[in-house]
Amino acid sequence: MYAALNQVQHHNLAALFVPPFWVKKLHRDWGVGNTATLGTIIGYPYGYQRTEVKQLETELALKDGATDIELMLNTSAWFSNQNNWVKIEIAKLGKIVHQQEAFFTVAINTCHFDTTNLQQAIKDAIDAGADYIKIYQPFNLAQSLAIKQWIPDKVGLKLCADIATKNQMQKLVDAGIERLCMTDFLLE
Repeated sequence: MYAALNQVQHHNLAALFVPPFWVKKLHRDWGVGNTATLGTIIGYPYGYQRTEVKQLETELALKDGATDIELMLNTSAWFSNQNNWVKIEIAKLGKIVHQQEAFFTVAINTCHFDTTNLQQAIKDAIDAGADYIKIYQPFNLAQSLAIKQWIPDKVGLKLCADIATKNQMQKLVDAGIERLCMTDFLLE
């Protein structure tokens, strides 16, 4: 975790996301001049936890110093025709996050989503108050640029771009994609 924190500080990166367990410790050691956001992911990897558990974890993460909460969309509820409940859950947790003036991201693991369901899930997340949408999928430039078209300018997009080339990353930035996420980001 400290190697990642050093990378954020050294390279002036936008954010660092850590497991909820680490938020309090890293927040204490964050550093006065560090302008990055400290975030955590609630409900990783498929959002299957009960809403009450996610709510408690969100509240604790905010209390511990997180300034960006990333909520995994509950894919089990989504595909059980409980989409309305998913939207309600997103709105409920988004309200808690926004009351603390933190950023709220809804993350979608797209491995089970077809285009129609993905577009609807993104729309529901935006309607429920997401500041950002994060797409978890293997990097695909054309698909990433298409997803950007579904998202209004008032909402940011975060994409996993671990295997993207510098040229591809520049195309994403030029298209208005605000955050390129790297899981193993170690610069020399």
